[in-house]
Amino acid sequence: MADTGSAPSTPAAQAAASRLAGMRPPAAVAAAAPEPEPSGRKAKKAKGKEADAGGKKKKPIKPILLVVVLLLVGYVVKGKVVKPHYGPKDPVPPGAIFDLPTSVTTNLPDGHLAQIAMSLQLTKVGSAKVVTKDTSEIMNTAVQIVGSQTYSGLLSVHGRVVVKREILKALQQELGTTDGAQQVSAVYFTSFVVQ
Repeated sequence: MADTGSAPSTPAAQAAASRLAGMRPPAAVAAAAPEPEPSGRKAKKAKGKEADAGGKKKKPIKPILLVVVLLLVGYVVKGKVVKPHYGPKDPVPPGAIFDLPTSVTTNLPDGHLAQIAMSLQLTKVGSAKVVTKDTSEIMNTAVQIVGSQTYSGLLSVHGRVVVKREILKALQQELGTTDGAQQVSAVYFTSFVVQ
């Protein structure tokens, strides 16, 4: 006689015993019972797997777009509000070239005549409005410097370079600095006649 008090040991035997008794097999019972909800990390992984299985995961576009827009706005505002300050050794980018409206015509001490047309190389921080406002002073400075030269000094290339340097130095003192940089970085002679 078989011992009915002990449970069959193999799954096939358990299924056969359940059928005889009119019950479901233990595997079917386990499959039919709902599984408890996982919590913590397991729950997040399970939800992530369900989302991956159901479709693509949405990327957080709005926060990224908002951050990019805020950075761009901040960069533009910084460029408009905070001006660069140039130190004595910092190179200042060149700006516009300002043509003086009239040429400098003056007598030289040795009886000759000099007529020079000039342009000024402004720096990026230099203002054409300031130079236009000070045109009379600029012309006066140039007349004084050119008028103190001699005919033979102005004929040589070295003499013209010296005159350019003197005019530039005088104009830089006269116009001053803006944001730590000179407003004029070079003087160009566009016409140079000595008689």
